[in-house]
Amino acid sequence: MNLKEVSQPTEGIKLATPNVQAFFKTDSLGDGTLYITGSAVTWISSAAGSKGFSVGYPAIVLHAISSEVNTFPEHVFVMVDQRKSGIELSAAELEDEESDDDDEEGPGLEIRFAPDDKSLLSQIYHEIVVGQEENPEEDDPMFEDEEEEEEGDGMDDDGGENGDMQGQQWFTADNIDQMQMSEEGLANMQRIFGRGDQHQDESME
Repeated sequence: MNLKEVSQPTEGIKLATPNVQAFFKTDSLGDGTLYITGSAVTWISSAAGSKGFSVGYPAIVLHAISSEVNTFPEHVFVMVDQRKSGIELSAAELEDEESDDDDEEGPGLEIRFAPDDKSLLSQIYHEIVVGQEENPEEDDPMFEDEEEEEEGDGMDDDGGENGDMQGQQWFTADNIDQMQMSEEGLANMQRIFGRGDQHQDESME
């Protein structure tokens, strides 16, 4: 990933926390400050030069809290559509991403945020949830369908409101099976969360 000069956010800041290590795939980008604003998720390196990256919410495909610590410290995992993100890759990285991606979406970039203070994981996750809800992708037919369903249903099977509960579901290594994804997508997520071997042993997938 090519880091570039990023201006420190000054408006709409919902969370600003230093000492957050960022990873691109398995490569550490170092420590920096994570800013979650009303329009984007921005990480700026602590190293001289104020370089980093910023991702708008429509580019975030999914995110989850991961407690798999064999390769990474506890972190918030974020999958980003490279075409919508504005993130620049080196020529070699871009070629690798495109060769691994066969669908119509842009290359999926794996980004991880690992704060020194692990108590912030849930807050980081929650603020990204809120940011996505406040910044829907207007041309996304899936979002339009979900909006129509919410207007039509309003209540769940038990007679309770369902909108808030749907927005608050957390995906971790323990409940990753509950994600509504294709078989291939679920397999990739299980690999990301380090559960591939477990599922092969249990023959669940």
